[in-house]
Amino acid sequence: MSKETIPFACADISALAKSLRSQLQTCEAFPSHVEMLNILAKANGYSNYQHLKADVDAKPTPAVVPVLDVAVPRKLQPFMSADYVLHSWPVKYSLQKLSLWFFACRFQYQQRYSEREVNEIISRYEDFGDFARIRRELCNQKLLGRTTDGRDYWRTNATPPDELKLLADYWPS
Repeated sequence: MSKETIPFACADISALAKSLRSQLQTCEAFPSHVEMLNILAKANGYSNYQHLKADVDAKPTPAVVPVLDVAVPRKLQPFMSADYVLHSWPVKYSLQKLSLWFFACRFQYQQRYSEREVNEIISRYEDFGDFARIRRELCNQKLLGRTTDGRDYWRTNATPPDELKLLADYWPS
């Protein structure tokens, strides 16, 4: 059974915080998972979690792709365009490692990908035709994890270099 993702957004974080605080103060014990879902839903104007879920199911949510606002490092500019497409594989190992972060950020945390899906994502951001090399290097550098049979891939919690810290939380929808 796959986990269903329910988006949650609020118009006013201050009002949300006040509502959460007042609801949590009325709890006699630490709230359970279900109680916490209801508290969050109520804080955002719903009668309970089921009301929130029904509202989300009733209307399709538009895909929101966060804007990647990280400049291509000067060292990578000969190899990568401003739209983060890698045109050639750098020879220097340090530049290879740096360029891999622009691929790793294209994968969501806590999501499994098939090899085909990984190849498709990588292919969108490289135009020299060697997506397999990049996929292998992402695994070798432990930016992507994979099962021993190579069927499933996932993004790991690796820490990016300082100049690319903003990439750590980026992912497409």
